[in-house]
Amino acid sequence: MSTKFIRFVAALAVLVSIVGNTGVARADRGALPSVSAQNLEPRRAPEPQPLDIPALTIPPASSLGVQFVHVVTAANISGDGTIIDHPLTNGNPDAIIFVTPNWNPGSVGGTYDKHPIGVYYSGDKWRIFNQDLATMPVGAAFNVLIPTPGANVFVHTAATSGSFATQIDYPLTKGHPNAIILVTPNYDKTGGVCGCVYANFPIGVYYNGFVWAIFNQDMTAIPLDASFNVFVLTAGAGVFVHKATPGNSTDDYTKIDNPLTNGNPNAIVFVTPNRNPGGVGGTNDQHNIGVWYDGSKWAIFNQDTTAIPVNSAFNVLVLVPSSDIFVHTATAGNRAGDYTKIDNALTNGHPNAIVFTTPNWNPGGIGGTYNNHNIGVWYDGSQWAIFNQDFVLPLVNAAFNVLVPNPDTSVFVHKATAGNSAGDYTTIDYPLTNGNPNAIVFVTPNYAPGGVGGTYDDLPIGVWYNGSKWAIFNQDNATAMLVNASFNVFVPPASAGVFVHTATLGNRAGDYTKIDNPLANGNPNAIVVVTPNWNPGGVGGTYANYRIGVWYTGTRWAIFNQDGSTAIPVGTSFNVYVDANRKLYLPLVIR
Repeated sequence: MSTKFIRFVAALAVLVSIVGNTGVARADRGALPSVSAQNLEPRRAPEPQPLDIPALTIPPASSLGVQFVHVVTAANISGDGTIIDHPLTNGNPDAIIFVTPNWNPGSVGGTYDKHPIGVYYSGDKWRIFNQDLATMPVGAAFNVLIPTPGANVFVHTAATSGSFATQIDYPLTKGHPNAIILVTPNYDKTGGVCGCVYANFPIGVYYNGFVWAIFNQDMTAIPLDASFNVFVLTAGAGVFVHKATPGNSTDDYTKIDNPLTNGNPNAIVFVTPNRNPGGVGGTNDQHNIGVWYDGSKWAIFNQDTTAIPVNSAFNVLVLVPSSDIFVHTATAGNRAGDYTKIDNALTNGHPNAIVFTTPNWNPGGIGGTYNNHNIGVWYDGSQWAIFNQDFVLPLVNAAFNVLVPNPDTSVFVHKATAGNSAGDYTTIDYPLTNGNPNAIVFVTPNYAPGGVGGTYDDLPIGVWYNGSKWAIFNQDNATAMLVNASFNVFVPPASAGVFVHTATLGNRAGDYTKIDNPLANGNPNAIVVVTPNWNPGGVGGTYANYRIGVWYTGTRWAIFNQDGSTAIPVGTSFNVYVDANRKLYLPLVIR
């Protein structure tokens, strides 16, 4: 065994939808050779899909679009702006993006950005920027929404100058005093054509008796050609007006009391000030706002810490999350080539769904089919599929536990870049995992996040803590992590069904190690998802350089080596997620 050594890497980068990261290295064995030979030809190209125009009444929140949290790091900062890296916006100057500052996503951190913000397109990517050109602070975070295109999503441009407001002359905003409107300034109009007009003021919306308008809270004139992204919604679950009262307001913030946000630090909340909801009243909040989680509820706050005015009102959007967990089985009808297609409402037609999977040898304790291959997920243009990284066709009856978690801040895609990768690993830079050696991280390779791109990683993978951050690594401790390799990442909150399992002399036998958990014991229909963890709590370090799966022994679930012969090493650890309440092959949706 060669001498262990420590590698240090300096750069940082993070994006919550497509995340780029860096960090300090794990102690490794031996020098790193060059990248091993891998098949790098492009994967099957997805077919173009028609745009699905939603109804004007609010559709199910999961279909409103794609939402994520973007965190500013030293690697993605650009002067007064921060670069968004997402397949729906990259190379798309016509993208329409909505942004709300988030002081502490996941109830972690806390960074102010006390400036009016907007978005603009520069060459190939969109950016969030400070309208007064102040430097964007590292650590600032923003909730980002890329809505599904439709008649209620458009760009409005001020056609006149000299007024503090610009009327939104549009059928959906005329004669509808109860419409709920979200607005984000857009420096570039549409198509990347530079309007080049700053909106360096706190904005809001108000109803003038006939039509909705965007206005400057300090009542100074809105410049000619100032542009704004507009999203028109109707009240419903997750779409409402919040009003500050003496009872819900303290100092610079007002608490939102809503079942979708209460007790949910990972909720993604979007807000626009509304001067006179329903066309009645009128109170300005002449300050740049954001949202933050106080430990039990979300609140809207003034970035400059000025007191929130009583009766000030805000349009609020909280996307109702949905999740599912189920068993998928390969059949003659759903498999082809090296993959088997998943048929599920939360993933069909959703290229940005984030899917996790673990092979299940005998779902329900019945049967038994090996899949001795490294697996991943990919989007074929209409459906997600589970595929073998080595191009081998999955056997009929090969089964996989599939988890599609709530689309909140605990779920994101991490992308390996030259800046966040070193040797055999790529470092995750994210508030829920940074400085948290006890975070429990689940990972599944994603061949083409958003249905775009494609990079194979035909190796067993795992996660490890480097002293300050978590990283995804190749278990062979030798093959370099490929740039553009992408991984779905899930960091769930602690619960009885989320834990670390470690192989011991007492719980292992041959190629498997038995899990002892009350949610899984005696329950052949439990659904178990697993990711190897090299050093839980940042302590220890044992490799699991084999392809794993789970199986039911008759009394307990176990983690096993797919080759059926390699012994599980003592000390090997795994992050485990157990759902005990699902009926086999009858997926239910948590709402």
